[in-house]
Amino acid sequence: IHNGAMDNATGIATLIETATVAAAKGGFKRSVMFLAVTAEEKGLLGSRFYANRPTVPAASIVANLNTDMFLPLFPLHSLIVQGLEESDLAGDLRKTAQSLGIEVYSDPEPERNAFVRSDQYSFVRQGIPAVALKVGYTPDSADAASHAAWTKERYHAPSDDLQQPFDLGAAVAFTELVGALSADVANRPARPQWKATSFFKRF
Repeated sequence: IHNGAMDNATGIATLIETATVAAAKGGFKRSVMFLAVTAEEKGLLGSRFYANRPTVPAASIVANLNTDMFLPLFPLHSLIVQGLEESDLAGDLRKTAQSLGIEVYSDPEPERNAFVRSDQYSFVRQGIPAVALKVGYTPDSADAASHAAWTKERYHAPSDDLQQPFDLGAAVAFTELVGALSADVANRPARPQWKATSFFKRF
């Protein structure tokens, strides 16, 4: 049994908590949809199905924010963002993170092509700017070592359970950041746009 506490009960908990807070606040200029999809490891099946058959007009979907497996293993001082260089969502991210005292970094392992291997890519292929957000670390740091050890020992393993150590403060701070970012994107005057240099602009 792969218990999935980090992958992806943490992401789903953030989604539920963010939705709860958003519903209580209300008043966004755009609607915000909270979507949990299945079978990512089988080929992004759930997200691909929804992105191709959305329950709202496809042209009305302006951005996708993915919280899958954000790994609150250590305090949240920085954010790793897959897709940071691809769209002007980077500006929203940096503004929101700065207000919370959090640094924003690009993916430190671009050779793994993670941006096209998780559910945001189903939306990217429909032309929708997207980012995937993770608790950040700098290369060769103790936090990077913790991240590598978790990936080796607990990723897709029974030990991804509630007995493992995790940083509750990081999970709370990450969820607050996702809520603030969701509101910023929902309220921005213009739709998010791909950067002219982005490979994904072709979609």
